[in-house]
Amino acid sequence: MLPFNTNTPILFLVFNRPNATRQVFAQIRKAKPPRLYVAADGPRSPEEKVVCEQVRAIVSTVDWDCEVHSLFRDENLGCGLAVSQAITWFFENEPEGIVLEDDCLPAGSFFGFCSAMLEQYRDDSRIGHIAGANHQKGIVRGDGSYYFSALTNVWGWAGWRRVWKDYDINIASLPLFEKMEYLDKMSSQGPFRDYWPYYLRGHYNLGVNSWDFQYSYLNMVNNRLSVTPNVNLISNIGCGEGATHSEADHPFAGFPLGEMDEIVHPSFVVADTMADLYFQSQEHHVPMPTLSSSNEYLFLKKRMADIAQKNGNNMLIPRIIHQIYEDPAGPPNDLTTLSVSWKEKHPHWEYRFWNKQAIEDFLQSTFPDFIPYYRAFPFDVERWDAIRYLILYHTGGLYVDMDYECIEPLDTLLGDSTCCMGLEPVANTIRCGKPVIVGNALMASVPGHPYFKMIIEDMTNEKKQLPGKFMRIMDTTGPFMVTRIYENYPRKEEVTLLPAELVAPLTIKEVQMITNNQITQNIEEKVEKAFAIHYFFGSWTSQLK
Repeated sequence: MLPFNTNTPILFLVFNRPNATRQVFAQIRKAKPPRLYVAADGPRSPEEKVVCEQVRAIVSTVDWDCEVHSLFRDENLGCGLAVSQAITWFFENEPEGIVLEDDCLPAGSFFGFCSAMLEQYRDDSRIGHIAGANHQKGIVRGDGSYYFSALTNVWGWAGWRRVWKDYDINIASLPLFEKMEYLDKMSSQGPFRDYWPYYLRGHYNLGVNSWDFQYSYLNMVNNRLSVTPNVNLISNIGCGEGATHSEADHPFAGFPLGEMDEIVHPSFVVADTMADLYFQSQEHHVPMPTLSSSNEYLFLKKRMADIAQKNGNNMLIPRIIHQIYEDPAGPPNDLTTLSVSWKEKHPHWEYRFWNKQAIEDFLQSTFPDFIPYYRAFPFDVERWDAIRYLILYHTGGLYVDMDYECIEPLDTLLGDSTCCMGLEPVANTIRCGKPVIVGNALMASVPGHPYFKMIIEDMTNEKKQLPGKFMRIMDTTGPFMVTRIYENYPRKEEVTLLPAELVAPLTIKEVQMITNNQITQNIEEKVEKAFAIHYFFGSWTSQLK
């Protein structure tokens, strides 16, 4: 275990969890810091006040030679303002130090590692943060005891006043940072550019009560690196009920602790991009980007098309394109134009257009037992959802919404799969608070696929309705339901999930930008990589008013 420099102060952030606080405080007691700063947010109710007082009593039992400073609030400021103000208070009194929250259980080596790194990089402006957690799941990065990261991980960390002093200053630069599209050019953050703007803008402009992304932005825009140990020195023990910043199913919750016996410094001060991408892919439950440049995407796309031409007869899914539009007047011109793109790109496929009469005839002849359920849906969009599943289960083929444009033939994507589902863009998953959303706007299947059988069975089962029209529709027949069936499907290898980058690359905001003729290089690159574009016209949302 690494020796701790006992001249290093510690800030301990606590609130309302006696058990977790007791465990973390026991580790602090073993380290015996010379100066301990304890900050506690105020209770939100009289009942919580009792628990908060228990926590404050625990951290007041300092039994070693220590100078103790406390910041115990009577008013509840929330986990954002309370934490940021406490850290500011700490660095106003100390030039450097360690910061621990009550749900971050440190290994014994954590304190020695942090104190050594604080000294090593005290005057090095390239380094802005020292992380205690390693989330590489056993993968050793670089040639040292630690590696450098472009990310700022705050599960147990150490830092300097020289960095934190600008915490509130950089906020005003965010609009300019976005306008100049710096994020897209960053190796570690760029592939996850649909996540970062949401978090940064949400935490700054929308009043989301947090602090860690503002701190991350501070280091990001100053091009500072984080020191990250090659052994995990922090385990989050606060996930689940009452968690401050982690979900119960967070992939790093309760991650095993390790120890470090010595420190070997890496040869180069360079961010490990692959480590950063791997961490973010695990944290956000999305596939790790394996292609780092547009040229590589385009090479892969061309290569797949060449293979499809040579092996085009091997496709298992019937070459039938299905589209639905019930209005007797027919689809408007813009949707008709998009529909033509599918016929042009698939000249050897059969095209079937389903109007209201065709749907009624199909139900009467093929699924008469489903008609009562079909009629019982209160919203038309639920019926439009349901009929597409029935068509694919009975006939097979490719279903696409009318607001979809085909850029390249899909033969290469469908390949020898028996069932393919297009994923929703990351921006949609973030907005809906989901790790991943299996969409229902682009789907392909062989007839009789058991995945679609499960979908149809789910629509006939009684279930608790989610509040609100939008959530109800999404969960009864829409993407939330399709995603839930996939999550419970026992043979996931039978269902091919098509990446959103290939079949739905644009966010709703980017579609609006195209409509206003505000096409950026980033949008052009996304379109060039894609096989299909979903424009999210969302005419069905008019039913929600």
